[in-house]
Amino acid sequence: MKWLRFASLASTMLLCASVGAAAAGKPASLVAVDNLVFVSGAVGSGGDALAQVDEVIRKTGDALAARGLDFGDMLQHTIYIKDGVSPMAVLQRFHATATQVAPSLKEFKSVGTIVRLPEFPDKASLVMLDIVAGAPKAKGQRDEFRRIPFTYGPQEIAETLEVKPFVFTAGTEAMDFQHGTLAPTIEEQVDAIVGKLQSGLQKAGLSVGDMIAHNLYVKKGTDPGKVIQLFHAATHKLAPQLEDQPSVGTLVIVDGMASDGFLLEMDAIAVPRSTAVKRVLYEHPTDIARSVAVGDLILLSGMEAMDGARPIPADAAAQAAIAARKIHDTLRQSGLDIGHMVKYRIYVKKGADVSKVRRSFLDTAARLAPSLKRKPAAETLAIVEGLADERLQVEV
Repeated sequence: MKWLRFASLASTMLLCASVGAAAAGKPASLVAVDNLVFVSGAVGSGGDALAQVDEVIRKTGDALAARGLDFGDMLQHTIYIKDGVSPMAVLQRFHATATQVAPSLKEFKSVGTIVRLPEFPDKASLVMLDIVAGAPKAKGQRDEFRRIPFTYGPQEIAETLEVKPFVFTAGTEAMDFQHGTLAPTIEEQVDAIVGKLQSGLQKAGLSVGDMIAHNLYVKKGTDPGKVIQLFHAATHKLAPQLEDQPSVGTLVIVDGMASDGFLLEMDAIAVPRSTAVKRVLYEHPTDIARSVAVGDLILLSGMEAMDGARPIPADAAAQAAIAARKIHDTLRQSGLDIGHMVKYRIYVKKGADVSKVRRSFLDTAARLAPSLKRKPAAETLAIVEGLADERLQVEV
């Protein structure tokens, strides 16, 4: 499986370069493309988990302030917590602090999910927050972005959120909130998740067939290959057009989500069928695309060290370099290069040297596109239990 990346077209590069400038080797605090703002992940550094929730909200708010925005402009959030920290306690604190800092979030909710990780690069870290924010055409007019609440489900977040032409979904799992039940098997959970995804998108006037990007978070101990097979079988059953018009996507193995019973959680981005979309497909057709271009954004599948018939190197830093080259080569098929990257996530398998992986990725990217030293992208880095293939240690 691959991953989700945002890269701007050349027409927006000046805007991207003018926001969140950073020294060479350091990520930008945020980068804006049109009315979307991509923020680097904010990581907690001290105190207990609840104190770190407050810390990452403050750090994210400070980054947004540089763009004339505030925390109430958050559209989509992913909360990463260290396994062993209570997800429900973190969620309660997150929404309490968020609505205290930005009361507008009580009305203008974001979509979001929460994922449990084995650790963070800094052993003191317990919480990380990764968001996408929105800049309304008129400052403070957050009703420009349409939100649809859950009928049954968490009331603190929206089920879908539209930033034309994009529709972001909240994290979708198999819980039947109406009846308080959860199917035990992965087969049943995948069917339930895809059904809920279809229902949520239909409320927004779309369907599963309009999906252009997806992330699959698989609980440790669940077979990722089986999840991939089941997910695409279920989505293609509802939307056969996905076979010829696939979305980009990724899969990472994590310690869990909000509940121990969740074996899989996913979120997605969709656009109306009338939207002009350009895809770059793999040479050998797969269930995902290499990239999907919509207006001034290109979304990429995650790139790793699977490179045709070539062997996968055991060294994680070497895998990161291959990932950078694959991003570069994919973007060149759309007339761009890795220098146009505005936001990336690095997933590193537990046990690999995170600093060497990151340095290898950034050094390779900078050699391919020296402009990244002057115009860095926003970054989020997460340590995970694994990736779709047990040989993989890095996916970007």
